[in-house]
Amino acid sequence: MMSLFNWLRAAWSRLRRRSKYSDVRHVRSMSELPEQLGSSIYLVGPDSSPKWAVMSCPCRCGSRIDVNLMRTRQPHWEVKLEFGAITLRPSLWRPAGQTCGSHFFVVRNKVRWV
Repeated sequence: MMSLFNWLRAAWSRLRRRSKYSDVRHVRSMSELPEQLGSSIYLVGPDSSPKWAVMSCPCRCGSRIDVNLMRTRQPHWEVKLEFGAITLRPSLWRPAGQTCGSHFFVVRNKVRWV
């Protein structure tokens, strides 16, 4: 019976997951970020070379994810903006022992779960 409960709980978690981010917004500094990020991805810094990508975790656990885009700091991610949609490389992983355990790619605003 417990395995059925665990299966239902896991299925519900998968259904709740975000499948895409609605849009990309630019802000100049971290202090300009709203408290509730919603379904947007925020690029922080100059429009020509943002320093951070900030988003809420797509599993909807409520955590904020700050993604370093600065090549001078490690680790860093590559960002590609096309027609208002963002792609981040490599994947984003939040270790299960410390956080929710989400592992995903963001490709043209869509969340690709691993």
